[in-house]
Amino acid sequence: MRSTDTETDTDSMPFPPTSRSTPTGVASPTRRLATSCILSGLLLGLLPAATGAQQSSAAPPGPESPRPHVLLLTVDTLRADHLSIYGSKQPRTPHIDALARRGLLFEDALTTIGKTGPAFASAFSSLHPPTHGARRNGVPVRDDVPLLAEILAQNGYRTAAFISNWTLRDHLSGLARGFDVWDEDFSKRRYGVGPSERRADSVIAATVKWTKKAAASPGPLLIWAHFSEPHTPYDEHDGFRFRVEPGERRTPQVAKRLRYASEVAYTDAKIGELLRRLESHIDLDRTLILFFADHGESIGEHDYWGHGRNVHWPNLDIPLAIVGPGVPQQRRSTMPASIIDVLPTVLGALRIPAPEAIEGLDLLQHWQTPDDARQRFAVADRSTALFEKAKEEYADPLQIAMQTRSVKTIFDFDMRQTRYYDLRRDPLELESDINPPLELKPPLRRRLANWYRGLPKHDADEGPLSEEDRKQLESLGYTGGR
Repeated sequence: MRSTDTETDTDSMPFPPTSRSTPTGVASPTRRLATSCILSGLLLGLLPAATGAQQSSAAPPGPESPRPHVLLLTVDTLRADHLSIYGSKQPRTPHIDALARRGLLFEDALTTIGKTGPAFASAFSSLHPPTHGARRNGVPVRDDVPLLAEILAQNGYRTAAFISNWTLRDHLSGLARGFDVWDEDFSKRRYGVGPSERRADSVIAATVKWTKKAAASPGPLLIWAHFSEPHTPYDEHDGFRFRVEPGERRTPQVAKRLRYASEVAYTDAKIGELLRRLESHIDLDRTLILFFADHGESIGEHDYWGHGRNVHWPNLDIPLAIVGPGVPQQRRSTMPASIIDVLPTVLGALRIPAPEAIEGLDLLQHWQTPDDARQRFAVADRSTALFEKAKEEYADPLQIAMQTRSVKTIFDFDMRQTRYYDLRRDPLELESDINPPLELKPPLRRRLANWYRGLPKHDADEGPLSEEDRKQLESLGYTGGR
């Protein structure tokens, strides 16, 4: 029997006391195929030009802007390893692939937390959840935290967001600050289950309608279009149905995984449709485009289905691509990236000063000189505060993690254990058996503990949760203490 490198922590551990007291039956279909396949066949940071990579059409008529438009294309609950640009064979995602090949793709990008509201708060503030205050869905970002849309609005941008996940509603997320238009129309149900999620067609129609009108006037635009199809409940779409692999039985778990793949392929087609329609109104060649996800999804790995309750790779790995003026084309970077890099990267590209307190990096300044030792941090927090009126003192999360390109360290607050993973030998994080020299374990543990202890921990005031809010959040799976 193989011994695992799991340590039970005692009171002598550098972690503060908590204030509140292996292989799965369904294997991942791909897990980091980009890391295993692409890195072995490509030079660092270089991708040959792809045949048939589409370029946007000539600039449409309309006034030019001194600064480029900014388009944020985001997808809820999207695993990077389910995009063919990252190595997936099923599903195929030609539209996202073509977009990414026009710019710079990051092979190793992580979110800060597997929950939608807090993750986007990290993207738009460049802060980790304990700092920006939105530690759970339904808890808005702190009012004193500067957000990307606010900064762009102060610099002459007209701004609009078209959201599709109930947790992003303004009174639950606090992310509408700085947006002239915050479109949270959930009147049309998705598959009759909603209205906790908005259909892609509705997001596209609203985005194109506003862009057409706004582009007729001078000045740069910030457009955020968010798609939620890959979020549960999964559905199969006509034209995007997948069969089991040869020799594989269609068990309920496999069928669920195939429905998720169908959602991803369908979303890819809808992103292609949105880009085709937008290029009739704005010049996409002169638009800064960021494509990324809020978090991933566990589909059976580590005996878990869903997101948000652990800090393993299926929850944290996200796709990230940057396209636009001044951005390297047809390139891949192994720079360890984080969702907190979104704000400084956008502001850097626009030559707008970033707030002093940010925790992320401008990726366009660092993509060619990857820092393999860069430490990225993540949390898996508790959910019960969604349904509690009264707040207790600041409660520790479920887990926290520190990750470089080669080593991942996880501390579990409930189990009081630290686990170490060698990502070079164990990218699936199945065996906590890194076996580093004994003298390396305490420094790894201390770095993670010092990061967590050094954070200014804030619990933002919980948003006003109506019975409808509770019902819709529960339908999305955001319940329970873990």
